[in-house]
Amino acid sequence: MGGYPFHPLRRSTLGGAGRPGPVSGEPAGEFFGPPPSPPAPEQLPPAYPVEKPGRDPGRRLLVVMVLAAVLVVLLVMAGAGLLVVNVVRDRTAPNPPTPPAAAPPTPAPTFDPPGDLRLRDDSTSVTLTWTDPSGGVVPFVVAGGRAGQQLGAMASLDPGRTTWTVNGLNPRVDYCFTVLAVYSTESYETSGQVCTTREPGPSPS
Repeated sequence: MGGYPFHPLRRSTLGGAGRPGPVSGEPAGEFFGPPPSPPAPEQLPPAYPVEKPGRDPGRRLLVVMVLAAVLVVLLVMAGAGLLVVNVVRDRTAPNPPTPPAAAPPTPAPTFDPPGDLRLRDDSTSVTLTWTDPSGGVVPFVVAGGRAGQQLGAMASLDPGRTTWTVNGLNPRVDYCFTVLAVYSTESYETSGQVCTTREPGPSPS
């Protein structure tokens, strides 16, 4: 059982002046004096040795560097995972349909005009002849008029016709003629132009 240490005191059996003697009513022999005052708390030894934690800056810096390295590795792994996901998604995504190639523009059809247009002047009549470029497929229109004036349609001929005669002309006036091959309402080709070259007659007196 713990307590504060104390020292026993023995009563002296010797008498004499200045020496304590037995007190009446008290038994002779040993007795104990009052215990001494307890020591201050800071003077008491600790029950268990306590070590104060030391501060090691190098160790703390090493821990911070290790944590930073782990964080960088995690970020790199996350980025690599996203890259792999995007690559797989791109490879598995269906290819967009290829737009159909534009058809080349259809070239405009070309048509040939009537060829080798000729005339025979018979004074009051003129006979025209030409060649058919369509082989008897398209009709023709004959246009004519006085030389130096605008020509107008004079006759419409069925396909395959390659000659036509105009009557009732003035023998003292020159005329010009042309022939049109009609391929459609918007497509036609015109031959060259032929004209009479008549001698002027005597002026009336």
